[in-house]
Amino acid sequence: MKKLRHFIILIFIFTGIWLIFNESLAFSQILIGLFFSVVSVLFTNRYLLENDYIEAYSIKPAILFHYTTYLFIQIYRSGFSAILKIIRGQGAVKIIEYETCIRDDLSICLLANAITLTPGTVTIGKNGRLLQILAFQDENTFTDITEGKTCSPYEMILRSLES
Repeated sequence: MKKLRHFIILIFIFTGIWLIFNESLAFSQILIGLFFSVVSVLFTNRYLLENDYIEAYSIKPAILFHYTTYLFIQIYRSGFSAILKIIRGQGAVKIIEYETCIRDDLSICLLANAITLTPGTVTIGKNGRLLQILAFQDENTFTDITEGKTCSPYEMILRSLES
């Protein structure tokens, strides 16, 4: 019963995303969204995942809210910082290798996506816990990132998913 409830919740979430992308609440769009949501979840469960979808991608709402809030703040902060660097003609583009303190694959992928969403940075590679990042930053930022051995605030939030 619990599995069916999670399945239905996923279908409604995916259907909602479908309706947002199509910018329509027409009955036909709702039916199409429901159909593709069911097919997507069933296909993913059957052919793409080793574990069940719910087990592989369960995130506590409080952690998701905390992470999303922090991510939006960082996106705007980094965006304004990048604009100022472009206007001043400062900064450099480099590829850095960053080993994360996170061990869970879902959390590492969320971290890589957060890096890519932040202006001036793109995750270009992932090998286990090692991320390759193309970043538009000044020299001091590279030194701080590559020499620091503590987890970033992103990682601290995502580490709570591992427990």
